Amino acid sequence: MSLPLRRLLFALGILAFMAALSAMAILKPFHGVASLVAIFVWAVGFLAFTYFGSAKMSDCQPNGPAMVRYRRRLAMAMLTYFIVLMGSIWLLKAGGLSGALLWLVAAAPAAPILWVLVIMGLYLKEESDELERAIHVEAMLWGLGVVLGVSTVWGFLSNAGVLPTPPMFLTFPLFCAAWGISQGFIRRRYR
Repeated sequence: MSLPLRRLLFALGILAFMAALSAMAILKPFHGVASLVAIFVWAVGFLAFTYFGSAKMSDCQPNGPAMVRYRRRLAMAMLTYFIVLMGSIWLLKAGGLSGALLWLVAAAPAAPILWVLVIMGLYLKEESDELERAIHVEAMLWGLGVVLGVSTVWGFLSNAGVLPTPPMFLTFPLFCAAWGISQGFIRRRYR
């Protein structure tokens, strides 16, 4: 199968997963513990699809030792994130938390995300291919630029009452999306 077809199928798969998650959020077909189980099943499926699917893009993404370690660490961190997130949501919905315990449970999902930031730094440190390192650093700068740009514009629109306050928890996913998308454009320069 050609690389463009693999990329197209991968993108369609990502869109299908996002559509399924959006449908669950809008239609709310599950309630209580069943909704947490459904989201967990979705998350595991999404992680498996992105982990194994992105590995099939070997023509545009190296699979050297540093990348293998990065992908393994990232998969563990994201699985931990979804487990902690589901537990946090369940405990917060159950109620009865207050004080330091409320703060701890509410902030707990941030810990695996901080772990992901460490994993990104470890990858840059361990990657021996200078071109790969340069591509990732430039892509991270593009990701940072997108986050800063969107946050700035949305912040001013929010101040004017045009849009609601920006949801801060979406900052990291926006960074990751911009980082991932920009890598493809950056790599095209080096072909």
